Amino acid sequence: MSDILKLRHFAAAKELAGCETESVPWPQPAMVRDLKTVLAARGGRWEFLARCSRYARADEFLSDADLLHADDEVLVLPPASGGAALATLTMEPIQPGAAERLVELDGTGGIATFVGAVRKHSRGQAVVQLEYSAYAPLALQEMDAICAEAMQRFGLVDARAIHRLGTLQVGEIAVAIACAAPHRQAAFEACQYVIDQLKARAPIWKRETTSDGAVWVGSTP
Repeated sequence: MSDILKLRHFAAAKELAGCETESVPWPQPAMVRDLKTVLAARGGRWEFLARCSRYARADEFLSDADLLHADDEVLVLPPASGGAALATLTMEPIQPGAAERLVELDGTGGIATFVGAVRKHSRGQAVVQLEYSAYAPLALQEMDAICAEAMQRFGLVDARAIHRLGTLQVGEIAVAIACAAPHRQAAFEACQYVIDQLKARAPIWKRETTSDGAVWVGSTP
């Protein structure tokens, strides 16, 4: 016999559900990713909204692998106006596997990842550090757009990108990308597309300090 999970919808999710709160049968144990599958199975706009929304319990955001229990109240938080929540900018260190852990697994046959780190040498000089800055609203909007383009162009299940801001030392991760697809070739090609487009289009700037001084990369002849 299933228990009951309480959902509290906001914005577009509230409009789509036709109510602010609802209760759904909930088999235990089950995770947030299972809730996404349940909501996406309703079809229509839910297929997009279920995947792109964030989920929270009380004052804590939840990850796909978090367990949900009977009588929990889960907040369904659709993407804000800045985009589809496929991209992240962070001042905190990016951990290995961070982007991969965000992708939707249902329907996935392969996940390709790219991790860019601060290298020891650049233009024949020893690198001391890198500093990344961005115009965050437009950077996130452009990163989201690039991920969405990749999903459509390559038939992906999901695509995520995380970019670090602030001062980074040699060996630290600057960018992490994960592309999930039904087949591996599409995932590989999409991953290449996302990093190439991100470097070309996103308003994210890199100041590189080497043993020879500091320079804004791409802003000098």
